[in-house]
Amino acid sequence: MIDKTYFDKIDAELLKISPRQDIMLLRVIAAVIPVVLFGLDALYDLPVLYWLGIPLYLFCLALYLESLLKSVLFLRKVSAELLIVLVMTVTLIDGAPLSGAMVAWFIGLGLYISFTIIRKNREKIESLIQEGKKTARMLQDGDIVEVPINQIRLGATVLIPKGAMVPIDGIIIEGASAIDESTITGEPFPVYKETGASVTSGTLNLSAPLQVKADKNGDDSFLAVITQEIENSLENKSDLQRRADTTVQILLLSVTAYAFLLLYITGSLHLMATALAVVCPCAWALATPTAFAANIGRLARSNILARGGEPLENMQDIKTLILDKTGTVTLAEPEVSRVIEMGLTTQRLLELAASIESRFDHPIAHSIVNHAKKQGLNAFLPVEKAEDLPGRGIKARIEGREILMGSAETLSLQDIELPAIDYTGRAIWLAVDREVQGVIVIRDIMLSEMRGLADTIRACGIEKVVLATGDNEEQEAKRVADYINADEYYFNCKPDDKTALVKKFQEQGKVAMVGDGVNDAPSLAAANVGIAIGGHKNVNLAIISSDVVILGHDAQDLVTILRLGHKMGGIIRQNYLWAVSFNSVGLALATFGLLNPIFAALLHHVSSVFVVVNAGRLYFTGIEQSPVGPMFRKMDELTGRDQHCEPERLRSDSDVVAEQES
Repeated sequence: MIDKTYFDKIDAELLKISPRQDIMLLRVIAAVIPVVLFGLDALYDLPVLYWLGIPLYLFCLALYLESLLKSVLFLRKVSAELLIVLVMTVTLIDGAPLSGAMVAWFIGLGLYISFTIIRKNREKIESLIQEGKKTARMLQDGDIVEVPINQIRLGATVLIPKGAMVPIDGIIIEGASAIDESTITGEPFPVYKETGASVTSGTLNLSAPLQVKADKNGDDSFLAVITQEIENSLENKSDLQRRADTTVQILLLSVTAYAFLLLYITGSLHLMATALAVVCPCAWALATPTAFAANIGRLARSNILARGGEPLENMQDIKTLILDKTGTVTLAEPEVSRVIEMGLTTQRLLELAASIESRFDHPIAHSIVNHAKKQGLNAFLPVEKAEDLPGRGIKARIEGREILMGSAETLSLQDIELPAIDYTGRAIWLAVDREVQGVIVIRDIMLSEMRGLADTIRACGIEKVVLATGDNEEQEAKRVADYINADEYYFNCKPDDKTALVKKFQEQGKVAMVGDGVNDAPSLAAANVGIAIGGHKNVNLAIISSDVVILGHDAQDLVTILRLGHKMGGIIRQNYLWAVSFNSVGLALATFGLLNPIFAALLHHVSSVFVVVNAGRLYFTGIEQSPVGPMFRKMDELTGRDQHCEPERLRSDSDVVAEQES
């Protein structure tokens, strides 16, 4: 048995002479030089150029043969290099190496361009992964040392600065701070935690430094375990690729068998070479990868990263799209939308609330204080004995009176009776001396372009749009669902609830899940297509758990993904239709001796150029505005490619506004 290290040594030597250390680029150059030399010889009858081209031709043939042997010996499958090797060998024996060199050159060039785009996108993803935080500050023998998270052991003390991500699961042993748990629970508002409270890896420490004692090993933390679960789930997503590989194998072997059948029947190498040159499935081989590469590159320009073309193609068959709320269709930034009077005036309610909240550092406090300032309240009252209460509440004394602020749960725990009121959002109740005096309604800031988002998504072929949120208030979930015009909504959803929701809707067809990369990671992995939005915040898990990563926080990018996915699917179908039609006609002409190898190779190049340019419409928008644009538009009409979604529209920062009460 041939040792793989033998081929590794060959590849190592080839890399030394390859431009940019790229063997695919070396193949392109090794083919194009003989094309030029053989072409000049054919035009001007200069045999010296022919003999100068032969060594380079043989070198190019050896490059493809080496790749073919590796595929056959170690992967146990036939690669596209088989037909290139056959074409180059037969045309050389037949005395017409120009057509063989042209076939090798164009196939190599097309594949080099498509795989270069894919490789650059992969490198972009890998560079983002390297930016992820992988270490933590641990207290060791009185010193602070930076250690990898997976080396932290049960009982270790970890220092977590203000504004830093919590790297491990543990218990707070010193300090108190507001913790943003939205990445884990989906709850948009921070939770105040002090000594004795537990914290989870992946959450964000907002307001003060903490010391945390690890209650798990670093590699057993929430983030580590969820990552492993996601990796296991992703292993089941390769069926489509395996079927595609099988189809390619059958096609390659069938073409080879037919070429040898022609040789057996006619005894003509000339006819065999012609058939291989015209039927060599360059257009077929390039139909999908060039479209995938063009679409991936186009999305990458908009900071949307796709893990290959398969998820983009699957978007055409999605029946249900599930949207997370917080940070997906909302900004996860609270604002005061309404003040309800029940005894005190609006100004007095805001004065009391803002005076207390000015002593705290969390998003709800900021929203109340900012709203009060907008109402002209800049001088706050003296506050005594301000303290946090369980259930997200605050107790304090102002002018000798006890003020209690918080959720309905907070006031109920204090045995304060709450009146029935109608509101939309999250209620912050305010009681003075145990009597309710008013309500401040807080809501997530909505993006103006999110209004009617579900209608646009349905116009892209999706049958049902569902909102799923970790928010525990149904009214807030309903408000957002009505705003985007979703078909259904679910609230108080934990990560496993969202996964169950994905599996439920998968009984009706394929499901796409849109959310962040941590809280929604299990459901993203379980979905047929997982789309992480705001991937710049949780790059590692966003990339691991998702098929597509939107690095920004604009859910309108979904429309771009859907629109380009449908367009890509139509172009792939056009490419295959063209390839099948062209190869069938070309094979018939070659079989009856109506072509020669050179002309067959030229026709083959026309076919391949068409496929590449057609796929290029995804990446180069100018193609459809060029003189050949009408031809492609007419082709779209003739092939019946459905037009989905609205055209991409530009937005400015001024479009980001809050929905106001009507």
